[in-house]
Amino acid sequence: MSAQRRQGVAAGILVIAVGLSVRFPITNTSALLGEIGTGYSLSPSALAVLSSIPVLLFALAAPLAPLIVGRLGLPRSIALLLAVLAGATLLRPLGPAPLFVSTVLIGASIAILGILAPQIIRSALATRGGFWTGVYTASFGVSAATGAAFSVPLFHALGDEVGPALAAWGVPLLIALAFALAFGRRIETRGAGPRPTSAGERQPILRARGLWPVTGFFACQALLYFSMTAWLPTIAMDRGAAPAAAGLLLAWMSVAGLPAALFAPMLASRAGWRTPMLVVTALLGAASLLGLAIAPLAAMTVVVAVLGVALSSAFGISVALIVLTAPSGASTAAFSAVVQGIGYGAAAAGPLLSGLLAGAGIGWPVIIGGLAVVALLELGFGVASSRASLAVQRTGELSASGDRAGDREADAVRGEAAVDRELGARHE
Repeated sequence: MSAQRRQGVAAGILVIAVGLSVRFPITNTSALLGEIGTGYSLSPSALAVLSSIPVLLFALAAPLAPLIVGRLGLPRSIALLLAVLAGATLLRPLGPAPLFVSTVLIGASIAILGILAPQIIRSALATRGGFWTGVYTASFGVSAATGAAFSVPLFHALGDEVGPALAAWGVPLLIALAFALAFGRRIETRGAGPRPTSAGERQPILRARGLWPVTGFFACQALLYFSMTAWLPTIAMDRGAAPAAAGLLLAWMSVAGLPAALFAPMLASRAGWRTPMLVVTALLGAASLLGLAIAPLAAMTVVVAVLGVALSSAFGISVALIVLTAPSGASTAAFSAVVQGIGYGAAAAGPLLSGLLAGAGIGWPVIIGGLAVVALLELGFGVASSRASLAVQRTGELSASGDRAGDREADAVRGEAAVDRELGARHE
């Protein structure tokens, strides 16, 4: 196996390990929130703070990503963050204070891992970036569904003890850490000597082409996702669904979106498909949100399935846009940090404002209508992001073409010099 292929295999394993690790530490807490309140004697307000910490850290920890990878390098950064994530998960049974501290560490680690994953794809898997972005985003859904589905059975299997049930999730994280230690060093950049600096790396990242449209698109899709994650069961019960059925609708939204999370980034990585995919995704989101407000209760399963497809597709495409629009492989972490830091910061307002409006007596149909407007904003940002990413790709292709032409010219000059030397030797 060639060195390049070994690097690709190692990077692929690392992408999957990270993707499978960054959602179940959150969803297992959500699934056991009532049991956590009882086991740790926490008030409802304390539980609300606990559940909001990860989303808040998604925004606050984002600026740390370029600093960490700049100092440690990509492989060591991934290993360190997985170690912190595993350690924090194992600390959760020690009491209320360690529970909150570990939740902060978990949110920060997940935030930075999510920012660095696109750099793995851009640096080591760029030739199949769409496929690996799809694998990465689909693994998010698998991780989220696993945490939600198995937390309660694991809790009962461990004698209804909430501490051990939370700590047990540290085991798969330790396995992910082992993979990072085993394969991470294989994705180190090879070659010695200084590397030429591209124009994309010289310019300030805040002036990078496409940064703000991609940030807007990421913020819109994240706002819609977190709003639905927080309030979909409540909306369904307001429409007349039984509590148990309302909870199943939330799980169904995640499951229905898994194929879209895999295939949408693959299709969006093709230049001709990107804009149509963005348009269809945003329109599906707006239409399914309106259906959530006005469709008959009997149609709710279909409506939620379409919503899951739209939300998962939008998330997958947002990660693909980061990979495709960042000025260079080396600047992907900084580009991703800005996009996700600002995007998650804006997204945190979605569930909060929705809840405040509902508490003020505004009906859910009106609130959902406002979310449908956000989906239309997502459409505008998406089209602008597509144009920017295509322009960045064209610039990169022209630069690569120029480099190849220069290499061919240099080869020709070297060849002519060799012929001249040979003829001179014969003449002598």
